[in-house]
Amino acid sequence: MRFAVPQFIEHQAKIIGPMTFGQFIYVAVAGGVCFILYFIIPFSFFIGACVVILGGAGALAFLKINGRELPSVLGSFLKFNFMPKMYIW
Repeated sequence: MRFAVPQFIEHQAKIIGPMTFGQFIYVAVAGGVCFILYFIIPFSFFIGACVVILGGAGALAFLKINGRELPSVLGSFLKFNFMPKMYIW
């Protein structure tokens, strides 16, 4: 072999600053929801709601568990719990 071919490359392009497109969508949607809530609910509830919403969006965008992103972990969790299981003796 004349050339070494790289293998197992898992790299997503950084589209918007240091974030990938999917991460940006999570953060932008959470920011949009918080912006709308600012005009709808009282300020004391707004602060609590935004902490929860932005924390969840940050976790979905940036948290990794055992090298896997949180949305794929949650998808596997839900699939395992709600799909029928085959028990073989």
